[in-house]
Amino acid sequence: MKKAIAAFLCIMLTTGMISGCAEREPESEAAQENTGAEESQEPQDSQEEPEESQEETAEKEENAQVAESTGEEDQEAGDQEDSQDRDMTEDLTMSVLKDQAGTVDYTSLEELTPEAGSRIAVVLKSTRDEFWTTVRDGIEDAVKALNEKMGYTGEDQIMVSFDGPTDDSDVEKQIDLIDTVLSENPTILCIAAIDRQSCEAQLEMAAENDIPVVMLDSGVESGPISALCATDNYAAGTEAAKKMAEAIGDEGQIAVMTHTESTQTSQDREKGFTDEISKNHPNIEIVNISHENDDFTMEKMADAVFTLYPEVEGYFCTNEDASGAVLDALDAAGKEITVIGFDSGEQQQNAVKNGTELGFFAQNPYGMGYAAVIAGVRADQNLEVDTFINTSYQWIDSSNLENEEYSSYLYG
Repeated sequence: MKKAIAAFLCIMLTTGMISGCAEREPESEAAQENTGAEESQEPQDSQEEPEESQEETAEKEENAQVAESTGEEDQEAGDQEDSQDRDMTEDLTMSVLKDQAGTVDYTSLEELTPEAGSRIAVVLKSTRDEFWTTVRDGIEDAVKALNEKMGYTGEDQIMVSFDGPTDDSDVEKQIDLIDTVLSENPTILCIAAIDRQSCEAQLEMAAENDIPVVMLDSGVESGPISALCATDNYAAGTEAAKKMAEAIGDEGQIAVMTHTESTQTSQDREKGFTDEISKNHPNIEIVNISHENDDFTMEKMADAVFTLYPEVEGYFCTNEDASGAVLDALDAAGKEITVIGFDSGEQQQNAVKNGTELGFFAQNPYGMGYAAVIAGVRADQNLEVDTFINTSYQWIDSSNLENEEYSSYLYG
């Protein structure tokens, strides 16, 4: 009976993982089997999507209505927000962006003279995620600052629109949205690609129409772009491996839970982590790497890992959803192991407070959004732009979680 259960669990893990069951080689093989080099840019194969339902159409229209933000139609709401504006100029997210992003200061408006009535179109991975809400805050603040600098009001204002699928794995919906915004001929296009092998035709079309494209968070494998504005995810994955090794005494079994395998962020974080373990920590065995998939929830896959590998001592999770799933599975199993996460949602903050998570790598979504606007305007004016704009990250644990200086890296 036990053998039958183990076999079923192996099948479950095989569906969504790289390395896992029974007599597999340890972590060095897992690292070799990984796909997605740290220099590449984003997602994979798209699937054919059924015809859009009336409900989906209504939802899309609602998102579009909510999305239009900084133009004339939102002037009244913008005026109300003015009195409550945060001064982010001296915030850590902006000072780090200024110092580390590249050869250009992506917090400066000094050289920028965007045309009146310019439009920035933004297509995100998802419209329902607090990370992207914070990215949007950075974009909107940058556009507002540009309008103030240029004295644009009414129809002269720079406009920004936001679109994105409700499901952050829906590649086809995102491509459809990109096609739609391209047909409207925006001045600048910003994309957070779900699949690193997507968008090539759209990027070619943008180039043909002299529309500069700035990728946000994660990029694509091929196609002309002006810049990628993102976290150095490979470096963060490498640092996560070092912290894991230190926490478990540099020996023992560990596992990895990743989000959508086709996205560059997932690939780079995983590869940075597994490369560091395989090269420099021979006494640590990666017993399983599970990828988010449609067949099994991440919580079920984590539970299967705990059943098959009861001696596992650590789990690295590549985003907020992966971290939440592993934390929930740990709670259900009554286990205590070292968990290292990515992103900074409320569940992870609470887990660090109560000691069930060692810490997490918090990205800089506000700075990412702000820098994308500056980079896009610079590219439109044929000014210098770095091909990779490093928006930085911070390691958050119990020693700095309550530190006000890092509060802008947290959300939820």
